Amino acid sequence: MLGAILALVANAVAVIAVATVLPNQVSFGSVGGVALFALIVGLLNALLRPIVRLLTAPIGCVTLGLFGIVINGLMFWLAAQLRPDWVNATFLGATITALAAGLLSSLFGALTSDRRERH
Repeated sequence: MLGAILALVANAVAVIAVATVLPNQVSFGSVGGVALFALIVGLLNALLRPIVRLLTAPIGCVTLGLFGIVINGLMFWLAAQLRPDWVNATFLGATITALAAGLLSSLFGALTSDRRERH
């Protein structure tokens, strides 16, 4: 449960951060819209991402997993297309946002994990 909440927070923070740094690639209407966008991304990642990853597994093997970045960007872009008044992003902006969200999620996970669980 904590992991899901941290992922939603990471997604929201990533959208705001990338929109601040790259306003031509990503923009958002309100912080509440960003929170709902993060929820939509979470649902898409839970429902569609496993299917897409299965279908694109051969490409993932050839690119040594780097195609996963494109899949993450696709999930963010698709969520932005569902509600463009909440978050508007180009595909490049969505991919950069997905990378930032992944990095933030990893950072949050490392900061909140119990060291005893690692051994």
